[in-house]
Amino acid sequence: MPEVYLRGQGGLLDVAIHPEFKNNNLIYLTLASSLGDNPGGNTSLYQATLVGNNLEKISLLYKASPNTKKGQHFGSRIVFDDNNDLYFSIGDRGNRNVNPQNIKRDGGKIYRLYDDGSIPIDNPFVKDRYAKKAIYSYGHRNLQGIVVANGFIYENEHGPMGGDELNIVEPAKNYGWPAITYGKDYSGAMISPFTQKEGMEQPVKYWVPSIAPSGMAFYNKDLFSSWKGNILISALVPGDVRRLVIKIKNPRNLHHSFITPSSLMIFV
Repeated sequence: MPEVYLRGQGGLLDVAIHPEFKNNNLIYLTLASSLGDNPGGNTSLYQATLVGNNLEKISLLYKASPNTKKGQHFGSRIVFDDNNDLYFSIGDRGNRNVNPQNIKRDGGKIYRLYDDGSIPIDNPFVKDRYAKKAIYSYGHRNLQGIVVANGFIYENEHGPMGGDELNIVEPAKNYGWPAITYGKDYSGAMISPFTQKEGMEQPVKYWVPSIAPSGMAFYNKDLFSSWKGNILISALVPGDVRRLVIKIKNPRNLHHSFITPSSLMIFV
């Protein structure tokens, strides 16, 4: 394993296999790393080849900066889409007033890379000379679940005290944290008086009080036929699993290219 920075919520974060793992044996890891000049650590993405029981050809694909000694909100989850493009998340690193709304900085973002770690030429901010070119979406808090299903990228994230969110992620979209939120600070103080603002996306579902959504999976098997096409989310606070039923309002528009978030209804 690469060296892991252990602090607060930081450590080994996620593990994912390449969609063509049977042919290439590629494994991807997100973890907290102390690499860099500044003290502390930040979330990093690695690729490695599994040979027998050993990781070989370990390479760093992305390292968030700057390092910080804060122990909050490293994220992180990894997912691949149908084109084998890789998406991964990094939380706001406990710096909500600086990172999530600034595309020049890491933190509070979802990133998109090719599977070799290079930057896709059609990433939304790739032509912005000052932006982090890997950013796909921004304005996130602490992302704990991400899946690709129905042609959508779904992600869930912890709010503060209330305001946990399930979002459908689209390129270049701003998901609002902390300018808009349905939660309050842990002290009970107001973070923002706004739950909506022009140019900022609304969650497709939010939870007040918090359930602390974590791992997320899309169920598309036949064993539990009534669950097919549903999303399952583990909730840390109550210690249960939530099943979210997704309904398409206009079933004629089944091709994902024609489905928009407004075409969906999501129920618990």
